[in-house]
Amino acid sequence: MKTRKLPEKRSKEIRRFLESQDGFTLIEMLITLAVIGIAFAMSAPNFSKWKDKHQINGQAQRVYFDLMLARTTAVKNNNNVLVTFSTTNDSYSIHDDTDGDGVEDASESTKSVSLEENAQFAFNSGISDIDGNAVSAAVSFGGSQVVTFDSRGQASASGSVFLLHENDVGITNARARTISVLKATGAVDYWTYDSTVTPPWS
Repeated sequence: MKTRKLPEKRSKEIRRFLESQDGFTLIEMLITLAVIGIAFAMSAPNFSKWKDKHQINGQAQRVYFDLMLARTTAVKNNNNVLVTFSTTNDSYSIHDDTDGDGVEDASESTKSVSLEENAQFAFNSGISDIDGNAVSAAVSFGGSQVVTFDSRGQASASGSVFLLHENDVGITNARARTISVLKATGAVDYWTYDSTVTPPWS
């Protein structure tokens, strides 16, 4: 198969066109890179804040859904379900206490959960709970770190669990989260903190 050549005139026109197209100069490339670098530097803090908020929301919602699950399981199985928190290890366990003795027997189901490294059971001084009372413990159900749901879905005590992102501990409550439990009904609610409104929990 023969290759068809372009007419000489056409070939020269194409060559002149290509030669007339200037590429980026070194200065233009450096300016472009500088603009990209500045844009990235300006967006990095906002991305970091968004990431922290996303992480603490995920962990707080996990605790919320597990408390809801514990209450539902207690009603469904017609027995007590204990949720035991550890602020030392930033973890908690859910114990389906089928025989009602308060002891984790080998035959009973127990789920253990640890918070991710970026989240902690914690609070900053000066913060109040959803009722406006000063907070004195990151986890407290009538002074205990254990809440029990019975077969009617009621809780052993009212209380709250407070969570902070590790970057906020001792600094800000801007991303503080809390989960509350009401004794009479066992209702579990999820709350976010906003210091710009009154009351700050919503």
